[in-house]
Parts: sequence; C-alpha cells; structure tokens
Amino acid sequence: MIPTLYLEGRMTLTCERLLEFDLFEFHEKDMNFETFSRFYSVLSEIEKIDYFIRKTPSFPGSTDKIVRDELISVIGATLSIEGTILDKEEILESIDKADKGEPLKRRGQEAANSKDVYDFLRNTRIDEYTESLIRQIHTLFTKEMNYTSNIPGQYRLAFNVTFGEPRRQCLCPTLSEIECAMAGFIKWLNKIGTGPISSSPFVKAIMAHYYLSEIHPFGDGNGRTARALEAAILYKHGVNRYCFWSLANFWAMHKDIYINHLGDIRRTQNPFEFVIWGLNGYKDEITTIQGRVLTKHKQLMLRDYVQFLFRTKDEQKIKINQRMVELMRIITARARISIKKLWLDPEAILLYKDVSRQTKTRDLVKLLDLELLKPEKTEQGLILKPNYELLEELEYYVRLDPDEISRTT
Repeated sequence: MIPTLYLEGRMTLTCERLLEFDLFEFHEKDMNFETFSRFYSVLSEIEKIDYFIRKTPSFPGSTDKIVRDELISVIGATLSIEGTILDKEEILESIDKADKGEPLKRRGQEAANSKDVYDFLRNTRIDEYTESLIRQIHTLFTKEMNYTSNIPGQYRLAFNVTFGEPRRQCLCPTLSEIECAMAGFIKWLNKIGTGPISSSPFVKAIMAHYYLSEIHPFGDGNGRTARALEAAILYKHGVNRYCFWSLANFWAMHKDIYINHLGDIRRTQNPFEFVIWGLNGYKDEITTIQGRVLTKHKQLMLRDYVQFLFRTKDEQKIKINQRMVELMRIITARARISIKKLWLDPEAILLYKDVSRQTKTRDLVKLLDLELLKPEKTEQGLILKPNYELLEELEYYVRLDPDEISRTT
C-alpha cells in the first residue's frame, strides 16, 4: 500500500514510488467527471484529426516534403531543448555532410545523429519494447560525441547526474537502481493500459517520455532519448505517419513550461496536468499537418478544375489555353508568389520563351478575371495566391444524354 503521505502529495517522489509505474493509473481511478471530460474531449479531437490524416490518400512528392520539413523541424526542436540552436540550413548542411562522410563539428554531429535516430525508428518494426531498443536510440543520439561520463548505449555507473530547472538529483543514482528501474519500465511499456484514458497510445507515449526522463539512465542525451521513445510509441500505433515526432516541436516551443511540468510531477506525483497539456499540444501539431494535407488536395482539385475549363472551353465560351493551364500548375505549387518571382521561375521562363510580353500579361489577367487567382497588394509588389475559396462556390451538375436515356428506359 502506498503511504498516506504520498497520496496527499506531502512527500516528493522517490525511486521506490517511481518504480511502481502507476502515477497516472493511480489517480485515474479517482478521476472526477470534469477531469475525465477534459481528457476525453482532447483525445476525441486528436483521434478524429489523426483518422482523417491516415485515411486521406498521400502523394509521393507532397508526402516526402511534409515528412522532410517535419523532420528538419523536430531535429532543431529536440536539440534546442538541450541548448543546441541550429537553423534549417545548418541542419540540412550537416545531414548532407554526414551523407558524404565529411567530418562534422559538435553541433552538426548532433543534428546528423538525430536524423539517424528518426530514420532508425521509421525503418524498425517494433513488436515489443526492449531495453536494447532504448539503448540503440541512445547510441545513435550520442555516437561520436564526447559527452562527460557518457558511453553511447550504456547506463551510468558512478556518475549521479543532475537535470532540470532548478537542478535536481536523479532518483535512481546507482547502476543497480537504474537496472531495476529500466526492467520495470519495460514491463510497464509492454503492458496494455486498462483505464479509459491510460489505454490511449497518446497518453502512453507522454508518460513513457516522463518516466524515462525521471529515471535518467544515461550520462547524457536522456531527454532526446525520452522524446524519441515517445515518437516511437506513436509510430508503432500507426499514428500520423507524416510527423509522428511532432510533440518535440511543442515541447521546444514551450520549453520553460515543459521543464516546470516535469518538475511538478516529482513534487505532486500527479501527471494529469502535464499529460493533458501535452495532448493539447499534439492536437495543435497534427492540426497543422491536417491543414497541409488539405492544401495539397485543394491544389489538385483546383488544377483539375482548370483542366475542366480547358476541356470545355468551347462549350462554356471561356478563352483558356494550355499555357494558362500550365501557368496555374506552377502557381498552385506555391502558397503565394510575387509576379516578379513568377516570371523568374525557370518553368515559367520556358513556358513563355516564344511568346510576347503582352501575351504573358494577357494570360495572367485572364486567370485573374476567372478568379482562379487572388491578388494581394503588398509593399513588395503584387502577390498571387491560388483561389481555393472558388472551389466552395462551384455548382456541380450531371449532363444527361437524351439518346442514352431513351435506350435504357
């Protein structure tokens, strides 16, 4: 039985209490209706958005771009929590150098290592969670890095780390305590939750992140390893294949709150606020992905509509030509583009190389007249945007051939 002092939150978390691995489940038993409703509401929204993303057909070009953009973002995010700040260009350069076998400086090596971790997770089938899986993640994160008292993939020996803000001692300082904690942690990871909320893979992922951070089994790289394990759990459950790692972005954007929440759990032994905060963050992240997926579909639908206008131009008396169809394809590939940049685009240059300037202008004006494009005046000049709102105004109808009707009646 857990002592009353623990139950009332008047004693901070100990290694023995941590090893029960039931902080969420213990409080879940006495969850009131208001708290349950908070969890249920956000989980329902997440599951609906995730269902939409999983069931929406993906397209090789756009899918690759979304995944790559998210990967670069999460590498920068998870490293920034540890104090390593890299912009997109620096991350891409580091990955490129690593692919070529070129030597890297410390920050570049950390970025390249991070990419290796997420490549590993994407290409690994996880039937069950093991210590070797966690050790492998840590090995990839810290290889070629000269971190103090850290050996890639090995638990700490006599080095008792401090972490967090304010700094706090690890609850499991000795190797024997770490080994005991990790064995119990793996059992909990592989156990299916039975509670109405703890059974959710989203909750499991966030709690796994917390537990591994609190055990802090390695000399360095514990936070990165915990966030990657969180991502692996979501990926194993088939959650949002575009950006299964997206919680790292949320933690990084709210680093101070994130660190405070982790510290509060040690004091209160109640992870509810941390978990529901993380769930809302995940909802925001996948809502962004949903928007990108929808934008891609709108691009395809608008292009299809332009093709329809071209096919039926005689019937509808619309003066649209093949050049204009191609010009719309170029413009819809971007969210927005200035006229100046449009005419400097290599595809646009090739498309209009044999026609006059007046023809270019006439084609563009026609697209504007048809409301296929939306102009926006800015200090930098006129900006063109695909008019996706037009798709919502279209009226669909079916043409019936009278002769065909008479033959089938």
